Amino acid sequence: MKRKTLLDAALGLCTVGGAVFAVGAAKDPVSKVVVLPDAAFGILMVLGGLFATVGAIAFMMSFLIDRIELAVSQVIYGDLDSKYLCTHARSSDLAGLHTLYTRYFGADVPDIQLMGKWIVKCSSAFTIVQRVIEDSGLPTRQELVGSFKLLPLTAQGVRAIEMGQATGSNFRPEHISGGRSSPAGCYVGDVVATTRFARGVVMAQLNAAVLPAVRGAVAVYARPLTKDGLRVMTKHGFVQVSDGKSAPVVGRVCKLQMERRNEVVVGRIVRRHRLTPISEKQDA
Repeated sequence: MKRKTLLDAALGLCTVGGAVFAVGAAKDPVSKVVVLPDAAFGILMVLGGLFATVGAIAFMMSFLIDRIELAVSQVIYGDLDSKYLCTHARSSDLAGLHTLYTRYFGADVPDIQLMGKWIVKCSSAFTIVQRVIEDSGLPTRQELVGSFKLLPLTAQGVRAIEMGQATGSNFRPEHISGGRSSPAGCYVGDVVATTRFARGVVMAQLNAAVLPAVRGAVAVYARPLTKDGLRVMTKHGFVQVSDGKSAPVVGRVCKLQMERRNEVVVGRIVRRHRLTPISEKQDA
């Protein structure tokens, strides 16, 4: 709510309240024009006083609205007014990204050298979300607050993960599909966010990236590392890679079988679960 809107409302309430109170207080003059029961004048005075009081409170709040909105946004959203940049990670981003992954996933993350080889094959392998830090309205630096990886897999990469020879942290470069070739599968992992609001930004970007990435793919692979991630993958219909039918289990690579014949099926999955709160610690 803008300060001017609140100020206008305050002035309106005070004006209406004052007028209603005045009518209630002017019992004798009004009775000469309109016959009303005595109780009506008392009610008008009470209502007028109430409107005027609310208007006075709104008037005072109009000078504090900016601070109130900032406090509420920080508590609920964790930086509603901040600006966010969503880009694909470059080589210069990998050190900071690796640090973020290590903080959330421990040692089960790809090393920086391997991450660099992945982005050589697929420049969109990692999406990063950065919050712009401003000083006096001018951007001064960018803080990494979220990321996910979406790897298009070659047929060799799919075979490796189906046979248990590869995980989301050790795909070899030849497992990553590059250029304009259609992927044989896709791997989603390293979904991480440092705040609730950043998580919403990450999920919006992930939802937007998944649909075009999985078109033509046979399956989407992922691995839950938390109960929250497990819940979401179970809801999506993932099954364990090991037997193709068992429900997801924490730490086990799972897949969601796609249908080539109808891309609309993919769209339904994305739309149905748009902004679903996938675990901040879903695979690496």
